Formats: sequence, C-alpha cells, structure tokens
Amino acid sequence: SRGWMTRVKSRESKLLLMMIITVIIGCIDEPLAFILDGIPGNFNHIMVFITNTILFSLNVIIGPCYVTLITSHINKTLSRIQIIVVFALCVLEMLMLFINIFVPIIFTVGPDNIYVRKSFFWVYITVEAGMMLYGLLVFFIARGKGKLLKFFPAWQFFIPVFVGLLIQGLMYGVSVIWPSVGIAVCSTVLCLQNENIFLDKLTGVFNRYYLDELKKGFKSERKGTIGAMMLDMNGFKNINDTYSHEEGDIALKNVSSILKKIISSNGTIVRFAGDEFVILLKTSSKEELDEYKNRINKAFDEYNSTSGKPYKLSVAIGTDLYDLKQGDVSTLLNSIDSLMYMDKADYYKEHDRRGSVERS
Repeated sequence: SRGWMTRVKSRESKLLLMMIITVIIGCIDEPLAFILDGIPGNFNHIMVFITNTILFSLNVIIGPCYVTLITSHINKTLSRIQIIVVFALCVLEMLMLFINIFVPIIFTVGPDNIYVRKSFFWVYITVEAGMMLYGLLVFFIARGKGKLLKFFPAWQFFIPVFVGLLIQGLMYGVSVIWPSVGIAVCSTVLCLQNENIFLDKLTGVFNRYYLDELKKGFKSERKGTIGAMMLDMNGFKNINDTYSHEEGDIALKNVSSILKKIISSNGTIVRFAGDEFVILLKTSSKEELDEYKNRINKAFDEYNSTSGKPYKLSVAIGTDLYDLKQGDVSTLLNSIDSLMYMDKADYYKEHDRRGSVERS
C-alpha cells in the first residue's frame, strides 16, 4: 500500500486504502465471530450478533469500493446512473441490517448463541457477486471499444472474491471470504504497481515505455485496424518562457485532463515526448478520427473561454488509420507525426510563433 500511495491518482489510493482497512477488520472480525459462535452467556449472545452485523456492513463497503475503483480507473469518472445505483444498493443493505436488529431477516442468533442464516442473507451474496460481474462488464466493454488495459486487475480481483463467496455461501462454517478478498486486494495493488511503471507521473496518462509494450503486442497480433492521433501543444515554449516551467507543467496537466475527458474509455492516451501526446483508438473509420479531432479542438475552445489564464491552450493534430497486417507501428507514428506538423504549420499561419496572439 505504501508503494501504491506514490501514484498520481489520489482518489484511487483512498479507495484502495479503504479496501485494505476493510479487509483487516474483516480478517479479525470473522474469526472472532466463529470463535464466539455457540459459547453460552448473554454477553456472548450480544457479541455474536455484533460481530456478524459488522461482517455484513463490511460487505457494503468492499463491493462499492471495487466498482468505483474499476469504473473510475477505466472511464475516469462514474456516470450519474452508476452513482445512484451504487448508493441505492448501499442504502438498501444498511437498511436491511437495521431492520435485522428488530426482525431477523438476514441472520439471527439462537438461544444457544449459534448464528443462523435467514432468507435475505442471499441478498448480500447476490449484490456482491453482481458488483464483481459488473466490474468485469465495464472492463470488457472498454476493451471492446479499444481501451488498452494491459495491466488492469480485472480477473485478479474477481476470481479470488468469487471463489470465496461461492465456498462460504455453500459451505456453512467455512470462513474464507475475507482472506479471499485480501488476496484480491493484494493482487490489485501488485497489478496497479506494475502499471505505475508505465504512467507519466506529471499528467497521469501512459508514458512512452507503455507505447513500446503496445507495439510489441500489435506486432504479435497482426490483425485488425487501429486509429492513431499525434498531438503537439501550440505555443508551449512560450508558456514556459513567459509564465515559468511550473505554469508549463500546469498547462500539460490541463491538456491531459481535456484529452482524458474526450477519449474516456474509448482509447489510450500516451505522453509521447515533452508536449507531444499519442492517442490510440480501436476504429477503422477515418470519419470517426476526424470527429474526435473536432471534439478535442472544441473542448480546448471551451476551456479557453472559462480558464482565466493569460494564454490559450491548443494542439496541432495528425490522424491516420493503420492495418496491423501491414507492418511496423513505427510507420504509423511517422505518418501521424508528419500530418501533425502540417496541421501545426496551418495553425502558425494565423498565430504568432512566440505566443498565441492571432495575427491581424
């Protein structure tokens, strides 16, 4: 977890930290609940009820954390519908736990202080399994759209949790779910640390090493068509020279934020070098590439109208399609690089090279 905390995305770090704390509590509380089960005495009766209530409340935490983590990591944000559904399920589960205090619907503790499942116990199993499956669905949808998720921990989290849920759901008296979740969280941390090697620390997008890894994969696959865009910031040197390199870093982060918002889960963004970015999209349509180019330019115009910055952000863009059967991806990169410089030349016909002031 200390290694994970060095990552750029603090929200994901907080989610993982919450999951780690939840697993620790679960791994302590669940054995305690099993130890106390069946021991006579009023105090133990109360403790069996409390420890099992805590276990069910931890389920309400771990599932939403996983869904939020995987969805925000892939799509950069959760949709309004996703937030409402996750929140509603959490409220429902907590409400059922509250009702269970007065009317046993999830579990009860008998006169012999033995924990007994009730019919609504399966609601929690179903909700948690549903959230795991939804996380996989988000993963496969994004990959189908062209999102390149080389190191993303989809199966690594799902399989241990699913096996733990299945075993504990079918075999009463076996306590494996929280160790299973612990394995899943450890796998997630390891996978994301591996991915961290290929992240640009300033902008949060992938770095050039990741592009090299993708090129190896494309070379071995040799099937399908991908679209690519090369982007270079206009007037970046002027921002550094006039407003400081710190402001230049802020500009780079703002550019990457705009690109992530437009591309979302539909492609992969790589900081190629300095103020240059490469975007890879799974498409065989030149019209779709042009549409993305227009959307990016429009997003920069909208940003400039509200940013309040003394400079304007814009990018030169080159786009092209590439058939993976045809040869090396380097050919594609050279092509979009040349097209990008042609676009930049057109930009400077209307703008001063020393800044972003339009020529009269």
